[in-house]
Amino acid sequence: MIRIWDGFLSLLSAIATAAIAGVPTYGAFLAIQAEMLPVWAWGPLGLHFVIGSLMVVAFLRKVINGIHPMRDDPRRRH
Repeated sequence: MIRIWDGFLSLLSAIATAAIAGVPTYGAFLAIQAEMLPVWAWGPLGLHFVIGSLMVVAFLRKVINGIHPMRDDPRRRH
């Protein structure tokens, strides 16, 4: 049961990370498209997208394995 709860917490963390990283990335994308930001902003925007995506993927891997978002290994039963 604890693994299901830990997986659920990891899923919430993945959703929160996607929102926290995705909204500013999308906003910057729209600003670049509207020519409100210079062309060189594509570099930092791409890095922001990659780093946010890596964090979301890491949390989703924890969801699959039932690992708490703040742990590296699953909890052991004593």
